[in-house]
Amino acid sequence: MSFPATTRGRKALPGGRPRGAFPFRPVPLSWALPALLLLTPGLAAQDALLEEMRRALDEARRTIASLEARVAALEAQGEQDPLEAQLQALLGDEPDEPVQRTVFPSAGNPRIGVFMDAVVEAGQTEEKLGENGDRFSLRETEVDFRLPISPFAEGALISVFEDQGNGEYEATIEEGYTDVALGALLDNDWTTRARIGRFRVPFGHDNRLHTHDLPQVDRPYVISQQLGEEGLLGDGISLNMPIAHRETESGLGRTTTLDVAVVNGEMFTGSDSLLGELADDSGLTLDSDAPVAVARASRFMELDERSDLEFGASWLDGLASDAVTTDVDTDIRPRMLGADVTWRQRDDETGIGSWLVQGEAVQTDFDYQDTGVAGFPVGNDRTRGAAFTVQRQLSPNTYVGMRYGETDTLGSGDEVRDLSPYLSFYADEFFRLRVEAQRLELDEQGGNDTTAHRVFLQATWNFGAHSPHPYWTNR
Repeated sequence: MSFPATTRGRKALPGGRPRGAFPFRPVPLSWALPALLLLTPGLAAQDALLEEMRRALDEARRTIASLEARVAALEAQGEQDPLEAQLQALLGDEPDEPVQRTVFPSAGNPRIGVFMDAVVEAGQTEEKLGENGDRFSLRETEVDFRLPISPFAEGALISVFEDQGNGEYEATIEEGYTDVALGALLDNDWTTRARIGRFRVPFGHDNRLHTHDLPQVDRPYVISQQLGEEGLLGDGISLNMPIAHRETESGLGRTTTLDVAVVNGEMFTGSDSLLGELADDSGLTLDSDAPVAVARASRFMELDERSDLEFGASWLDGLASDAVTTDVDTDIRPRMLGADVTWRQRDDETGIGSWLVQGEAVQTDFDYQDTGVAGFPVGNDRTRGAAFTVQRQLSPNTYVGMRYGETDTLGSGDEVRDLSPYLSFYADEFFRLRVEAQRLELDEQGGNDTTAHRVFLQATWNFGAHSPHPYWTNR
């Protein structure tokens, strides 16, 4: 048996292919030569590109070296580059301290809060005391604008729309001021703040509260009969100065604060003021040519972790005899003294079961020169009054309280006493309901006594940004 010629003498591999046999056909030489010709231009192009990059790099190095040599020469000669000299001439000398320009993210976008107060009144005050009653009233709408205007000052505008009866409303500016941190302004560690503009003067406790912040529906009669229905508001400047602070080992603090203000005597001359109303009734017109000084010193003490006590003493006096004048060239000198105390006790962190006790007394003296007008007071007219409030928190949202007050009335010698129990329900931080009953006793100077009763139902709501609750609200 013989093998085929192609495999003779070779051992076969698995699969039938002889060992050493080439598995592919050889490439013809006619194919390889064109492929080499195609690759040769690509290699030449790459070499040319590399050579061009080397030349550019060498040129850049020579330019940098030339610039460095020029800078070194200028520095050695103390000369300034002409372009740099022109730029310095345009900019001028650089200030010792850079000018700081702060732009607040909220610039032009003030916080706006709206407070609305509606009251329903029913009772005997209209027929017995001649006061408007038995009516529904959107008593007051307050719009509060606040905006930081610099790193050391905040601006505030509080505009009020008040019900005047018969469907008429009056728009007034209750407060409009800038509150300035003097320490930040003068780069000092002072804690004094200045309020410039129109504001509630720092006299007493209740006078500094807005209507929607009152613990009762209305202001105590000692305030409305001696300071006015809305209290004392003036245009001027006020300083708030914490003058002493001490903290005991238990972490309880005690702070003494002094508030001082100088305001226009015009706050006594308008028709909305008690003195202005008294002058209108006598056919007189009041004016002011001098300011009035006001001061209040207060002492706040933490008695323990859940109780505190505050005392306050207030003073007001005209800085000149013509702080208030009449149109018949007579002077009226206003003087006031006040004292207030506030005690709060909380049973636990929720505030449930808390107690609040407030008291305030006011004495007012007006020295009148003889105007020669019948019915207008002559000499010294001194009035005194006081009011006390006791309040207890029954639940997280419910408070019950009682207010008692008695006061003389300016210019008449009459006396008024009021006893007012009330119940407040805070549905949430934006809505509150309150009901108040009131017994009024009027003792006229001639001996005619009158007693009247009335009931208030109040709804107060707000929307937008608003300040925290007063500290007697423990929610």
